[in-house]
Amino acid sequence: MDYFEAASKTKEIQDQLCCCQYIGSDRKPYHILGCCCNCQDFDLVCTRLVTCQKIERKNLNGMLIAFQDRLRLPWVGGAKRISPAALAPGLMIPLMMGLAALNGKTALILMLTVMGFTVWGLQLAERTATRTNFFLSWIVFSVFYMILVFECEVPLLELLPEENYALIILSAAAIYCLYRTKKLSALNLVTAQYGTTPKDELPGIAEASSGEEQAEAQTTLQMESLLNDVDEDDDDNVVVMDLDGPPERSGLLHGQPNICEICRKVTPRRAYHCPICGSCVKRRSHHSFWLNCCIGERNYRWYIWGLLFSELALLLGSNLTLTSICHPFLVFRMLGVPILLPDDCSEVFEDFELGISFVVAAYAMLISCYVAFLLFRQIYVTWLGSTLHEYKRAPPTSRNRIWSNWRAIISK
Repeated sequence: MDYFEAASKTKEIQDQLCCCQYIGSDRKPYHILGCCCNCQDFDLVCTRLVTCQKIERKNLNGMLIAFQDRLRLPWVGGAKRISPAALAPGLMIPLMMGLAALNGKTALILMLTVMGFTVWGLQLAERTATRTNFFLSWIVFSVFYMILVFECEVPLLELLPEENYALIILSAAAIYCLYRTKKLSALNLVTAQYGTTPKDELPGIAEASSGEEQAEAQTTLQMESLLNDVDEDDDDNVVVMDLDGPPERSGLLHGQPNICEICRKVTPRRAYHCPICGSCVKRRSHHSFWLNCCIGERNYRWYIWGLLFSELALLLGSNLTLTSICHPFLVFRMLGVPILLPDDCSEVFEDFELGISFVVAAYAMLISCYVAFLLFRQIYVTWLGSTLHEYKRAPPTSRNRIWSNWRAIISK
């Protein structure tokens, strides 16, 4: 009863908050202007720092937690907390671009550093199964700064209006597809209800009928009773579950559904557990750290289209930028439109505006190489009739079967 009273009291306080107030972790109202006030750990750390005394780690952790809780922006209904991981790319990307625009050697070193840092960060996040908005924020700020530099710094007088419109359309299509990928990711979770999304929002994907829902509910009840029998029989009827393949059961009939040994729930066929999302995902391909969501049954098509439009937009934007700031040459004409490529870019670092444009174009080309790798990888596993998760977990013999088939065809 005390919990409900505290929850109702917190709700009453939240209804009375202005845009600059919020409810702290101790369930007390605070104002964003007092971010350093009423913090005992902060006062203790400052006192010991001035008096040259030893600062304990728990006081530092308490101070950092208080700062993170009180780092907020004004919002309707109360100030919203800002994640430091999501805010860091907004400062790192313009600093990197500004330093890289000084000269070619600095640009090369910074680009290689960004590549190494990205690879290390992705491996760390995957190894520790960390759910973070850092990479999603990196994408958002990268797109914002690239569009800003292209529209403000690149000499648009040398570009055709049709070229600029084509870039805007491709960029808008890529952003919309990736947004839909992120938005529909919740429907991939096994806990999501079937048939809650209108058919016109998911073209080509059939919703479960009422008969299927009843069958699934009946199956769930059957499996719950079976699990109770397993617990009572003391390993006489053990269920051995392989998350990466079909379950092996002892004492259970062949036609019974899968059970995730982590979620302890009945899962559909080809549904796998994501340790980052903390739930089973229907037809799971992989967890995209760049979108901070899982790619599965409901958002796989939007993900592919988002990669395709992103690749086209990045290639077109980098080509238009380089041919505007460098000395271009004509390759050929397509339907009366000249196709140009950059020839000499040795003078771009003599002016800061040209240098920053060149750095953004090189950054876009670097991203396009990575996007092309992701796109071709997804097309390849789709061609095999599999998902990326299943392909990585498959035995090496089945993984190399397609290459052996191609070698047999070529050798004939």
